[in-house]
Amino acid sequence: MNKKRIKNLIIWTACVTLVACGSAESEQVLKTYPDGKTQEVELYTGTGSGQVKIARVGYYRNGAMSFEETYKSGVITGYTGWWPEGQKKQQRFYDGGEMISEKSYDSDGVEHLTQDQIDDIVARLADFEGEEATADDIAVIETTAGTMLFRFYTDIAPIHANNFKRLANFGFYDGTTFHRVIPGFVIQGGDINSRDANRANDGNGGPGYTIPAEFNPLPHVKGTLAMARSPQGPNTAGSQFYIALGRLAQLDNEYTVFGELIKGMEIIEAIAGATTDPADNPISPQRMIKVRVAPAASD
Repeated sequence: MNKKRIKNLIIWTACVTLVACGSAESEQVLKTYPDGKTQEVELYTGTGSGQVKIARVGYYRNGAMSFEETYKSGVITGYTGWWPEGQKKQQRFYDGGEMISEKSYDSDGVEHLTQDQIDDIVARLADFEGEEATADDIAVIETTAGTMLFRFYTDIAPIHANNFKRLANFGFYDGTTFHRVIPGFVIQGGDINSRDANRANDGNGGPGYTIPAEFNPLPHVKGTLAMARSPQGPNTAGSQFYIALGRLAQLDNEYTVFGELIKGMEIIEAIAGATTDPADNPISPQRMIKVRVAPAASD
């Protein structure tokens, strides 16, 4: 839909709800880009003292709408924002000009969690016991790029294997992203903060507790599953994990290796190829749709 059609649609929609359908419509450009393209406008209906604002609209440089505020009798009634590719980004609801609720969405359409919702997940996790991991267990990580399968080293890192299984089967990882992607190094995910609207805090969250290190002599090779931790000390792992993208000798016996990839090498390569921002966070979310752990199905 081009800019002119969008404008006409907004004005037509306003005419459905306002009596002034027969009156003139006008716009006032509020902001322009350096090249002269419209960045923000206000739309009005009526003339003279009877002129009433019906919308404020913003545009990206490519001409796509970035946001729309709607008004009735000059009072704001709603707000919708869009990502540059057209997906819904944010929605606000108003009553009497006061915002009463708000929703936001990632660029893949997944609704962000509020801090209260994140706190509730962490609180409910505390009451979930889970089951111990076994040598027969397979971790299935379904992502937007495809499905990966892992097995655990329950003999040398039982605490980490148990922790991952508990988090996975509680549903803690569902909807989280691989928020740190460095080609040739690692893809890292498992932070509940990656489900909120603030990309800046990705990598700082956890399950509300930490587990002790289980360092071991297993080498970091491509497909190694290991636990991330804080630089503050070895016993600071929680929920975040990483998958090695090559031989990483510098991490050996410094981070706990607790599993290995058994299927889906092309999936980690696809995630590793994602375009990232300056913080190594993929611009298009590399999301874990569902993560579960269960014994391998027998033939």
